[in-house]
Amino acid sequence: MLGHYQVAELLGAGGMGEVYLAHSPSGRAVAVKVIREDLAAKPGFRERFAREVQAARQVSGAFTAPVLDADTTGPTPWMATQYVEGPTLADIVNDRGTLPADEVWRLASGLCEALRDIHRAGLVHRDLKPGNILLAEDGPRVIDFGISRVVDATALTQSGQILGTPLFMAPEQFRTPRDAGPAADVFALGSVLVHAATGHGPFDADSPYAIAWNAVHEEPNLTGLPESLRPVVEPCLRKDPAQRPAPETLLALLSSRRERRTHRTSAREAELARVRRDRLRHGALALSALSCAALIAGVWTWWSGPDNTGTPREPLARASTARPTPTPVRLPGWKPWTTQLAWKDRRPGAMPSCHYEFPSLWCTGSGLLVARLDTRTGKPLWQRIERSQQSSSDISVTSLGVFVGSETGDPIENPSYTVRRFDTETGSPSGEQSVTGVSSCRLDDTTLLCLREGKITAWDPMDMTPMWSSATSWDKVVPSTDLASESGRIFVARNRSNVAGMEKEVGEVSQGDGVLFWSRALPQDTDVVGMSADYIYAESPARGQPTEVLRIDRRTGATKSVKLGGSEWLLGLAGGVFYTQREGGVVSAYDISAQKLLWSATTLQRDLSPPTIDGDRVHFTALDGTVIGLDRKTGVVLWQQRSPTVKNAPPTEGAFPTDGPRFASRPVVLGDIVLSPAPFLQVHSFLTPQTATAPPATATSASAR
Repeated sequence: MLGHYQVAELLGAGGMGEVYLAHSPSGRAVAVKVIREDLAAKPGFRERFAREVQAARQVSGAFTAPVLDADTTGPTPWMATQYVEGPTLADIVNDRGTLPADEVWRLASGLCEALRDIHRAGLVHRDLKPGNILLAEDGPRVIDFGISRVVDATALTQSGQILGTPLFMAPEQFRTPRDAGPAADVFALGSVLVHAATGHGPFDADSPYAIAWNAVHEEPNLTGLPESLRPVVEPCLRKDPAQRPAPETLLALLSSRRERRTHRTSAREAELARVRRDRLRHGALALSALSCAALIAGVWTWWSGPDNTGTPREPLARASTARPTPTPVRLPGWKPWTTQLAWKDRRPGAMPSCHYEFPSLWCTGSGLLVARLDTRTGKPLWQRIERSQQSSSDISVTSLGVFVGSETGDPIENPSYTVRRFDTETGSPSGEQSVTGVSSCRLDDTTLLCLREGKITAWDPMDMTPMWSSATSWDKVVPSTDLASESGRIFVARNRSNVAGMEKEVGEVSQGDGVLFWSRALPQDTDVVGMSADYIYAESPARGQPTEVLRIDRRTGATKSVKLGGSEWLLGLAGGVFYTQREGGVVSAYDISAQKLLWSATTLQRDLSPPTIDGDRVHFTALDGTVIGLDRKTGVVLWQQRSPTVKNAPPTEGAFPTDGPRFASRPVVLGDIVLSPAPFLQVHSFLTPQTATAPPATATSASAR
């Protein structure tokens, strides 16, 4: 029991706790958010939670989910809200595609009415986004007031913090977040409508820094937006808050120009209803509806440098020689650093593999299970070592702890995979589970995916409870090519026989139960290298050497391709561009949409890492630890930064593979700060040079090649 509510089942878990389906004494269904005990014990947390409850209680309307009851002072804080049946707008767009214009029109009407009610209550939501919009049968619902505030209050906005989700934030939220008022919600409304109608945002970019720059300085990208929606969307996206219409004005416009809902078939209604039922069954909707993750995970910090005006800096690579180089974006207290990980008395391996998960850098490597580093100083906050481990581990940082998975046992006779769990703050072990007879495992958030007896099988890494096994046999799980938008998607591929011989098949299976969403047959001579919600990316090899790269529309099968120059191997795909390398340290970029070579550049380095994109720069790491920054548009080498020299380093013989292409670990880039792996389990951090530090490298365009 929670208060007088009888808990029925767990619907999901978020950054602050769990969400349960419960019933009142009369049998009314409610959704109850229960706060984690460790968070409830933290100073100031209950005050923030009470503020959220108070903010949500002030709002009532047809298009919001009202608070019914709450306890913010008891041993276990909780809040009960109306139970809303329906998926989020993010779920619909990601899983089923964009909405027709008439549905976007209806969505806009409901959201305008919700914002009108929110603003009338004296509140600003500040995080209106597709994940905070539920699509119920009778219209949308705006939920999650975790970072909302009273219009004239400033207590929640601290200096140096940006509250919200960058893709849907107004320019003033980047410049002066304390001054963000109701007009910021209207700007977010315009961005949400563009996303619903086109699948992209008006200021999309590859990093938060570039998104901020676009929102503040660039015109919105409205490609694909139906003309009928422009009179509503364009005024919402004006840079000046004073020039944006109020929700009441938009409601009048929507009412006077309401489109007739044509071509609305019963099949479309049935499909939406089926999606809603599926989402409800898998428990995803309640997690999205009431998760307070926006209060913590949704708070994005803009690290400002010496300039305290709050204006985002243009990415370094955008600067031309005709104007001064902008002040770099830096972390407060950051200085260049070099850290040695898990050296001990054994061969340290080639280099670690690292990724950034706010607010720390997480690394793994040969003999090193996991290390958590302070991003500003490089100091290891804690490390866990496994002497018998020969390769890097999978790391998943969640609210339940840090999950670290690695292959164990005999890879041929008795393959197995072990998942260890550690406390995020202290690194203390909190569990270890293994599963046998598996291969090609991947740790995806709080789900372990492995190939077992020819099928994709999922386990809960907390206790290795089997979750599901795919009904169809698959050969591998294909990596996602997109970033955050593809989190939780499971793409698969296999070889299958038909009357004409062998062919390739790819598809997507549900993370909840392994059911096949869709599949498509491909030519047998292709090798799938990545997939997204819309496209399948592949290379066509000849004698093991790729000669062509392809992008295949997963719905229509329409294919775009680019011929390679020969003797090249694929480094990776980023931002719709294939990056390759060939002997002599030559890197090439192929634009798959334009079906052409963009440029080729001589880097004087070999065996590079997959690319890391930030703003107008693309970055690679070489096996010796050198980091290279190139201009994404031209391929000009902007700078090269060598890794620090290791004193008394052990011999590198045997540390690197000798057969075929060798790949280094990719760098982590945070604006103008680079955190890069280096040989001998080192990590170093430096500020991107503002002038070239390497001999000028030429970039050859497609026409000159």
